[in-house]
Amino acid sequence: MNHKLAISTISLGWHSSHKLERKLAAAASAGFQGVEIFITDLDKYATTHNLTRIETAVQIKQHCSRNNLEIVCLGSFDNFEGDPSRSLEERLELAREWIAIAHELGTTVIQIPSNDAKDAIGDIDTIVSDFQALSDIGLPADPPISFAYEALGWGTHVADWEESLRIVELVNRPNFGLCLDTYHVLARLWADPRAPSGGRPGGDAALRASLETFLRRCKEPEVREKIIYVQLSDAEKMVPPILPGHEVYSEEKDGTHSWCTYGRIFPLEVERGAYLPMEDILKTWLVSSGWSGWVSMEVFHRDMKKEENGPEEWARRGKTSWDRIESTTLAEYLRKHHSGLQ
Repeated sequence: MNHKLAISTISLGWHSSHKLERKLAAAASAGFQGVEIFITDLDKYATTHNLTRIETAVQIKQHCSRNNLEIVCLGSFDNFEGDPSRSLEERLELAREWIAIAHELGTTVIQIPSNDAKDAIGDIDTIVSDFQALSDIGLPADPPISFAYEALGWGTHVADWEESLRIVELVNRPNFGLCLDTYHVLARLWADPRAPSGGRPGGDAALRASLETFLRRCKEPEVREKIIYVQLSDAEKMVPPILPGHEVYSEEKDGTHSWCTYGRIFPLEVERGAYLPMEDILKTWLVSSGWSGWVSMEVFHRDMKKEENGPEEWARRGKTSWDRIESTTLAEYLRKHHSGLQ
């Protein structure tokens, strides 16, 4: 497969002893080619070393160079579009800072999740014009900065990849594209951590329709080229379900939001309770579509808070997961496809 493998730094541990330098070394030792730099890791490094964000970015780039790691992106630039609490100019000024940080890191991509604030403006013209203004300050930068828009499964107005693609097409800028995440698609269409079964009624049909749409749209080169990178994660089945009384249940959060930082694990870790239909989405996104590019492991799990679950463990598990994908799921698909059995 012609994909390059990365991992998000946030997925390599959350304990205070899990320093960014250690995370980067662990990722490199495990065989990753790149990393997503998560802003909280950058800010923790800045605080620990008494540096500005720009000074921190310079040092992080040096650490990555020593470890032969490419920085895939800087993320995540949260709640940008349709934010009524800040003027557009205030938001763009913050974006200019992020662009400067990205330049010092040596990356050309900033990731933007869809807005999940309750008061976010849902007017499509506002969302599109906000992103056009953002893109228009990234494009003339040297080098140009691209923005990878990710639909959060609990996004206030944009919560599925089809809608995020519609936004991307309406924005119509060469530096505004997609970040696709298996968790957000599967948790919205197929899974439900609040249900004893772990699934949604009609989930199989909904996922099948989504994947068919994906294949149809990806036949268009202009759509395929809008996929900047892909994030992979599975999830453990919640026993008991996330209902009142569960330690992460919240009346304020969607169930998939609570689940997101509690029980996401690496793809195909069935021995740890992974149960999402990863094979279907992996085959569609990474093989049948013809798309190739950066694939990044992004998982969040309660055990990341534990000191003993260090970056080395998470990096090893992430690479083992990718090896499993390559040697089983996709290899079997390719064998069937080329033998005419599919």
